[in-house]
Amino acid sequence: MILKIKSLVRKKTFVNGGWLYLLQIFNTVIPLITLPYITRKLGAKEYGTFSIAINIVGYLQVMIEYGFGMSATREIAVSDKNQNYINKIFTSVFLSRVFLLLISLICAFIYMLFFMSSFKQIISTIILLICLFGYCIEQNWLFQGLQEMKYISIASIISRLISVILIFLLVKSTEDLYLYCFLYSISPLLNGLMSYILAKFRFKVKFTKIYMEDIMDELKKGWYVFTTSLSSKIFGSVGITFLGIISTSTVVGIYSVIQKIPSIMMLMWTPISSILYPLSSMKMQESWNDGKRYVLKYRKIFVVMFAFLSLLIALFSKKIIALVFGVEYAQYFYWIFFLLAWLVIGINNNFLGIQILLGSGHDKEYSRCFQISVVITIILNIVLIYLCEGLGASLAPMLSEIVLYILLRYQINRINTKNI
Repeated sequence: MILKIKSLVRKKTFVNGGWLYLLQIFNTVIPLITLPYITRKLGAKEYGTFSIAINIVGYLQVMIEYGFGMSATREIAVSDKNQNYINKIFTSVFLSRVFLLLISLICAFIYMLFFMSSFKQIISTIILLICLFGYCIEQNWLFQGLQEMKYISIASIISRLISVILIFLLVKSTEDLYLYCFLYSISPLLNGLMSYILAKFRFKVKFTKIYMEDIMDELKKGWYVFTTSLSSKIFGSVGITFLGIISTSTVVGIYSVIQKIPSIMMLMWTPISSILYPLSSMKMQESWNDGKRYVLKYRKIFVVMFAFLSLLIALFSKKIIALVFGVEYAQYFYWIFFLLAWLVIGINNNFLGIQILLGSGHDKEYSRCFQISVVITIILNIVLIYLCEGLGASLAPMLSEIVLYILLRYQINRINTKNI
């Protein structure tokens, strides 16, 4: 038994999984430490200004990262460690990202020109654009393909720690908004630089001669992953986007803080989903009916668990928000009721969409449901935020998840009928 455990621990898959879970824990804990501090120091208005800016940068991050995290990673994984082939992929991805970075910067300045009237908002956004240079040169996709996950974790943890320490030491008041934006940008920039240096010196990658067709080929391979990632980003962030255009920075700041609570809870759910997915996939491939029963058994456990936790938070939400983030953010505590409902319905939809539909190979059916729900999300956010501002931004994701649930149920029932 001991020998089996030692053998398991030595396996690369186990080691890589351990490093990734360490990073996941770190990324969950850091916001719990920094958010209460920064929301008090900056105040709702300035934190809202930051939230609007970083939300825009988030869209551009998806554009720069494109689908390379899946497409290029897969190419490296099957390369048999052929150095010339790896160099070709490295060069193609790097130049593709430089091209996407230029497009992102142009999009950012067009957006600022037409949708930002506040000078402080524009300067904050420009400072946070530093993050994009880090996203451009980071090599996480390469390390994943080579199955060297520890380098992803080490670079990310070190860069985040440096950024967090400097934030606690230097950000002291509402006057430090620009400084906070700069210190926040340090993390992705350092992470990008460290991963690039590691790739060059540890794995000996170097630039090689390629052609425009190679770049276009990489962009084509990553297109479907990119569109899915962008849809996911829109689904989760469009509320802040429209709220930033229609409402005030203070309202955006309060909404962003309240939204963080279910978002952090969702981070707790993500590793569980990742563990269940391969198991669900195997069961679903063996038998649709048996696999579905397997998934629904775990759905009862985890949906009830997160529903109970959400209910507890809802009951004490005003006190929790005031205690953790400050009294200023507690005036609209009731917004969290709808966001917690969104969380629970979203976890339920994960079982129907990810574990059942994707697990059984019904990718098109799931993609169709998701794309429709993204369009509905945009429409609901525009209408409800225009009518109710922050309350509308809280209602929209919950209603969108309900629509997604109906669409997923319809697809599952249709497949059930076929199987019968």
